[in-house]
Amino acid sequence: MFTRLLVGLDGSAGADAALTAAIDLGRRFRSTILLAAITEPGSTDLDRAARLTDAAATRAVDAGLGVEILHASGPVDEELLRLAEQAEAIVIGRRGEAHAAPGSLGVVTARIVKKSPRPVVVAGEAPSRFQRPAIAYDGGTTSTSALELAARYAEAANVPLDVVHVSDDADGSELLAKAGAWLSSTHAAFTTHLLHGRLAQALPAHLASTGIDLLVVGAHGGRRRRSWSVGSHAEQLMRATTIPVIVIR
Repeated sequence: MFTRLLVGLDGSAGADAALTAAIDLGRRFRSTILLAAITEPGSTDLDRAARLTDAAATRAVDAGLGVEILHASGPVDEELLRLAEQAEAIVIGRRGEAHAAPGSLGVVTARIVKKSPRPVVVAGEAPSRFQRPAIAYDGGTTSTSALELAARYAEAANVPLDVVHVSDDADGSELLAKAGAWLSSTHAAFTTHLLHGRLAQALPAHLASTGIDLLVVGAHGGRRRRSWSVGSHAEQLMRATTIPVIVIR
């Protein structure tokens, strides 16, 4: 899985973080990195786009990965979503603005997560080895899809999976038992963890204490007044954590 990873290059800090994450993840699966040079409509600065792709390609090739270079003109989010048909996942930064505060999320990131037909890998604040995945599981439809993806990841990468549920009632044990029963039919090694407290505090604390370096979450669309509309849990966790997050709708 994840043998073709799409990264958009626009010279931003978020794009650089995404490239680093794509290379680190790509080493796991010997991925081909699709480098998309995104320019503004009508831009004549093609030399800059070439410099961005050349520099990114050098980094990927030096890491032993294959490279394909794509060129596109238009809004970054729209072009990445269009090009995503050629990849298994889109890799993006949490934010593009260099001055953005920790915990903030970029507008482009929000749009891509909300609309992407492919899993979206949201880069972390620091490089990750992508060897300790965990899933935030709540038993819902999107969370179940995320569980399936996380299990495939654990199998393909030959790493153990943490299944984590945050709850203040007895239903949490039942949900984890259900997840464990399904995972037992796969080849993924796993452990389950029932945490208590608020999701945005309890889960990040658990991730930090256990050395988890990749989080998988499910997100759903919805008619909410806020701009995100990708599922409150996914949004909370991307704001509260610093590790890479794979989001699946």
